[in-house]
Amino acid sequence: MASARLIRAFHYRHMKPFLLLPGLVLCLLLVTTPAHAYVDPNAGGMLFQLLAPVFAGIVGVWLFLRQWISAFARRLWRRLTGRNAE
Repeated sequence: MASARLIRAFHYRHMKPFLLLPGLVLCLLLVTTPAHAYVDPNAGGMLFQLLAPVFAGIVGVWLFLRQWISAFARRLWRRLTGRNAE
C-alpha cells in the first residue's frame, strides 16, 4: 500500500518538465558500455593536420568575402544616395 502511494507521488505527470531532460541526460552519461577499441596516440596529430588547413581556408575566405561585400555595399549605397566618395 505504501509503495503504491510512493509511485503515485513520483509519477511522471507530476514531474517538472525542465527536470526531465537533465535527468535523462544524466542517466545516459552514467551508463557505461565497453569500448573494444584502440585510439592511436598520434591520431590527434593527424586530426590536427587535417583540420587546421580547412579552418585556415574557411577563415581566409570569410575575411576576403567580408571585405568584398562591405566594399560593394558601400559603393552601392553611395550610388543610391548620390554621395561622392568621402
